[in-house]
Amino acid sequence: MTRAAQIATGVAAAAVIAGLIALASPAFSALGGFGHQATARTTSAEPSAAPIASPTPTPSSDDASAGCRAEASFSLQGDVAHLLKADALQDRGSRSGARGEIISNADGIYSYVVAPNDNLDSIEARLCFDGRTLARFNHVIGGAIQPDAHLILRPDPALPWIDSYLPYDAVPGVSVVDYTNALYEMGAAVRTQDLDTARAVWLKHISGHVSPAAQTAATNALDAGDWAVLDQLFP
Repeated sequence: MTRAAQIATGVAAAAVIAGLIALASPAFSALGGFGHQATARTTSAEPSAAPIASPTPTPSSDDASAGCRAEASFSLQGDVAHLLKADALQDRGSRSGARGEIISNADGIYSYVVAPNDNLDSIEARLCFDGRTLARFNHVIGGAIQPDAHLILRPDPALPWIDSYLPYDAVPGVSVVDYTNALYEMGAAVRTQDLDTARAVWLKHISGHVSPAAQTAATNALDAGDWAVLDQLFP
């Protein structure tokens, strides 16, 4: 079956997954919600300065487009995620639905820490970012984000992206619910830095179902206890 057909199968399954997650939201809240706690960014190359919190300016407008030079987004193709229009990223100020903390590093705005009552639409307006690709990159389904979730805005381009909707070895007609649920379990273990649980979930449910690049990156990070890499692979 063609890759396009596989993706169509994954998208259809995603609609079912969203309904299941809506019914099971208390259980997911118990895992700490979607996203992950803020951690310093590192790469396999020479590390840059650790991300630091930036001052929060006063908003000039709540209009979704006012003041935005353009709209940043992710290009999600295969297992590679590219940040598009990075220059558009700007903090337009705390506002209703987007009162979280901005984390920056040497490259600029790096991530956003979700505050209570935040929503993706308002976060998108505040940061001039396409909330649809922001949610997909950060493994958010149905727009459900929880306080303290850590949304990555400027990922390390050397690390692969893992699609929560579609296993790399997807088989037509086979449910992807178990795979998606396992990614959330993995994310919860990473957020709490529970290495034993993360390794167990990886070996039992995820290993072998991701791209070769992701397989290598995750295996090495788990062996080394590299939380900065695991944070991005399993948000």
